[in-house]
Amino acid sequence: MGMGDQIRQRRIELGWSQDRLAAEVCRVAGVEINALGRQEIYRWEKGKRTPREWLPFIAKAVGLAQEELAAPEVPVAYGVSLRGIWHSHYTYESTGRGPITRHHHVVIRQEGNRLSAESLRESNDSPVSLSVTMRGPIGTGTWTEHTAVDGYYQGAVYHGALQVIVDPTGRTMTGKWVGFDTEFRVDAGSWTLDLVDTATDEATLERYSRSPVEPDAV
Repeated sequence: MGMGDQIRQRRIELGWSQDRLAAEVCRVAGVEINALGRQEIYRWEKGKRTPREWLPFIAKAVGLAQEELAAPEVPVAYGVSLRGIWHSHYTYESTGRGPITRHHHVVIRQEGNRLSAESLRESNDSPVSLSVTMRGPIGTGTWTEHTAVDGYYQGAVYHGALQVIVDPTGRTMTGKWVGFDTEFRVDAGSWTLDLVDTATDEATLERYSRSPVEPDAV
């Protein structure tokens, strides 16, 4: 997907017309609203012109990193399908217990550049779910954890944002999560997913409905 396609896709996601995008870019750039028009946006989206000097303002207007918009978008994760069973592990600092790493087997399902993941039964007593949009090898999305009712956090639900990057083989995702802790302070930590199986049939899901590690490590 080229830069023009990315601009058009993001504009549609925001529900903006070409006129609206032109106005928002002008506002961010601090110039008169009529400095850009619908026709210029049309030319960018069709690849007839490259908005080099406008690029930082376009990126800010549509809520993307300039590097993300400038880089030619390759197929999701270098063209490698991300469907399958993954070993998910993330680390956080518990105020009462110190550093903790949580492990899950999760199944990732993929529709175009959108990924959804959920932990498998018996994988962990605190299930997690992820919703991620891929732009090339970069994934940005959200996470949710439902802690065990009879566990340390007594059924509390936590959620936040997540960004990962997929390695060229499509077998590892590494990144960071951000969210709030028990005292409603914003916290962050590492999050890694490693591919274990590309199959997602019922028999495979059943086989991985267990902890990825020894019980005392979760």
